[in-house]
This record gives sequence, C-alpha cells and structure tokens, in this order.
Amino acid sequence: MKKLIVLLAVLSLPLVALPAFAAQVRVFVADMNAIGVPNKDEMKATLQALLAARLNSDKIIAVGSAAEADAVVSGTYIVLGKVFSMDAMARTSAGKTLTRAYIQGDSSEELIPSVGKLAEKLAAELDKVYFSGQPAPGAPVAAIPGVAAAVTAATQTPLAAPKSDIIKKEQVSVAPVGEFIKPKETEQGNTGGWQSKRLTGAANLVALGDTLPDGSREVFLAEDRRLSYYRKGGTMKLVAETEFRSSEKILSLDTITGSKGLEIYVTLIRGDELASQVWQVQGDKLVKLAEDLSYFFRTFSLAGGPKKLYAQAMGRDADFYGEVFEATRSGNEISLKNPIKMPRFGDIYSFNQFRDQDGKMFTVVINSDGYLIVYDQDRKELWRSNDRFGGSELYFQKEDTTVNARVTGDKYRWIFMNMRIQVTAGGLILVGKNDGFWVLGNARAYKKGTVYCMAWNGSTLEEKWRTRDTQNYMPDYYFDEARNELLILQTVQRPGITTRGASSLAIKKVE
Repeated sequence: MKKLIVLLAVLSLPLVALPAFAAQVRVFVADMNAIGVPNKDEMKATLQALLAARLNSDKIIAVGSAAEADAVVSGTYIVLGKVFSMDAMARTSAGKTLTRAYIQGDSSEELIPSVGKLAEKLAAELDKVYFSGQPAPGAPVAAIPGVAAAVTAATQTPLAAPKSDIIKKEQVSVAPVGEFIKPKETEQGNTGGWQSKRLTGAANLVALGDTLPDGSREVFLAEDRRLSYYRKGGTMKLVAETEFRSSEKILSLDTITGSKGLEIYVTLIRGDELASQVWQVQGDKLVKLAEDLSYFFRTFSLAGGPKKLYAQAMGRDADFYGEVFEATRSGNEISLKNPIKMPRFGDIYSFNQFRDQDGKMFTVVINSDGYLIVYDQDRKELWRSNDRFGGSELYFQKEDTTVNARVTGDKYRWIFMNMRIQVTAGGLILVGKNDGFWVLGNARAYKKGTVYCMAWNGSTLEEKWRTRDTQNYMPDYYFDEARNELLILQTVQRPGITTRGASSLAIKKVE
C-alpha cells in the first residue's frame, strides 16, 4: 500500500492542468477522508492531489484554498478487503449541494482510472451548473473545518513590519565592548514610492514606454489576450487597448526605441506556432506595425550594456531552438546577428550575462526547477543556488503525443515562462521570486513575490538587498535603472467566470 501511495503521488504531479484561454470554474478539493487504509494522512493528501489533477480541464481549474474557490469538493475513500469505493460531493458557498458522484473498484490497481471516472462525473455536473445558463453561485465558499484553521494560522502569524520596501542584507558589525561579532540588521531608509489603484484585468506582463512632455509616463500591461496602454501621472489612466483572438496568447511584452519612435514587441503564440507582433503608440491609439513574426522577442541590457532587441526561434521538437541573436526589424522582416550560444537550461527568457571586477564574462540562468546557475565563458557550471527563484503562472503548450502523452497521459507539454533577469551597469543582478503554498505539477497558485538584488563575489551570488514580500502573486517586475525605480506588478484578483480579474502596479524608489 505504501508503494501505491508513492506511485500515486508521483503520477499525479504532471497530470495537473491549468486553463487554456478562457475563464473557468475555480474548484478547491479538500482532504479526502480515508477509511480502512494504512498511512491515512498520506493517502488523503495523495487522493486530494490526484482528484484535483483529474478535475482540471478547459472549464475547471483547481485552486489552492477554499477562500478563492467557486465550489468546494469533499469526499470519502473506503476500503473493505480488496474492494474500495469513493464518493465525492461539490457544494456552493451557501452549503447547497451541487452534485454527488460515486465510483467503486475491485482492487487498488483500479484506483487511478477510478479517480479519473469520478472526476469526469463531477465535471459534467459542474458544467451543467456553471455553463448551461443555470444561475451559478457567486458568494465566497464557506470555509471547511481544518482548512479554515490552517489558512487562519498561516495568515495570522505575527510578523515584524519592515520600515522600508527595500531591505538590505544583514551586515556584521563589531560590538563596542568585548570580542564578539554580532549581526546587525540595517534597513534602507524609505525614500518614497507610489501605488496604483485597482486596475481592471489580471495582467501578466509590464513594460515601460516614453516619458511624455507633461511628465507622465507610458506604461503597457498585457493579459493573456489583451494589450493595454496607460499613462501614469498622479494616477494610471487607460488610454487605449486591443484584444487578440481567442486562439492567441501573449507570452512576453517588451519595448525599445526604433528608428521611428518607441516600438512595442508582443510575443504571441497562435495554437502551437509563434505569430508575434509589433505595435506603436500614435496619438491616443495603438497601431500595428508588423505581424506573424516567427520569433520569441525580449529586450534587455546584456551584461549591463545598452538595451537591445533579441530574438530566438522555436523548433518543432524544441521549445526554444538554437542561439539567441541580436535582432533588427524592417517591416515584417527580422535580421539576426551576433549569436549568443546558450549554456544548459538557457533560453531567451531565462538568462543574462554579467562581468566581474576583472572584466570576465559570466552567464546566469534560471533553470526549469527555479535554481540560479552561474556559468563561465566556456559554459561550465560554477555555482548553483540553494534557494529557488523565479516562479510564473504564465505558460504555453505544445502538442507532444509521443513521450509526454505516454508518460503523463496529457498530449500537451506545458512550458512555463521565466521571470526576467536584469543586470545593471554596475554588475548587480536582479531576479524575482514567487512563493506559494500550493504549487503542484502544472497547477500553480503563487501567493507572494520578492525582488532580489545580488552581486558576484568571485565564488557565489551574494544578496545585497531585497524588497519586502508582496501580498499577492507578482507576475512581472521591471527595474528602471535611469530613475532607480522598481516597478512591481501584482495580481490582486485572478480572472473568473464573469470577471477579467484585477492588478495593481507599485513603484519603489531604490538607492
């Protein structure tokens, strides 16, 4: 039985799915009650993960807490000899039963397919309630005993509030008396900041534009299928926006000054092919300059140098193919030059370069597991972090009916985007980090984010400062080095059945 539990846990991880492009019913799967089995606690958690994985579809997404769910599923698993039965019930926020489902099997070997059948029954009934015109509940789901207590304990742990949004690394000072060295925490003085009001739409990406004659700044936000143009003065004013097709999804958003003014590069995927576009602000309108470009795009300062446009191709079998190139555009034509060979795990969205005090070039990469890796000029690994960084809920899919379908049962491969790595002119490395108590396979629900500033000391990346944790998922950030300002994007409400969700933008002053 213990081997079965371990096998179920392993198999459940890659099977979790997330929404494709439309709003979905948010379902929280509570711990399943397990009767007549050894290792009850392990089995309950395994069944919860497995049922959540099987419930995910294009219309249902499993979430990490009852507080953010539209419906809550609870159930019981009973074993009598070799025979087992499993039932599950979905309830509304008012406690009204939406549906029940029941399944049984003759041996433990049938458990995994049986959970799949149970999920299919629940999903079919939830589909009738939420998508067939019947009124769906909109009030928050009532807390489940045990779950509410855990959430309350996690959220009410007393924390000392920092005096500033920027927290410096602990510095060591010598005590005035005696021969002991004691740590002394030093916080950077608060030099002011700015916080937007609630912005409609759960934006995944942020990019900066020009500073206008009246002192306001252009800010661009991107949701899955929408590009929005704001002017930031005292407040954020929405000026224009454009919506893309339901079959398209925005993967990255970048700006750079071209020959005729600021250009907005929107990396767009259509189906499983790239169809990127270039836009420009003309007056109060967003105007398309180019489309159907078969490249991933990113603009950044390589090794703290001048900001440039880079491009990388997509392969048939590889998610990111070949070297990263400097790119220039003329109409719909993209010219490539100065290829940069990628080390292991490197792609256009996961790397940057920096120089040490002797001028030697190094490459820093976030790998698929979230660890920072530093490579030398020969692309040999020198150092790897103990902590994980990055963490994004933004992804795209590619059909993979050979290896992936055989191993996970999912005919699509899920590719999650990495958070940007920025390098300043002084060689400082900035990287974001999201944390969450519910990250399971392809299902991710991050709860807080932090931006770290590090420096290479000759052997490791050493923390110099970091921001205090956000209170929400941080999908993107950007450091404006010219102004010493850090822009932090937060998701304050995830999209649902009838809402686009909401975001906020904070600007922190860094010295």
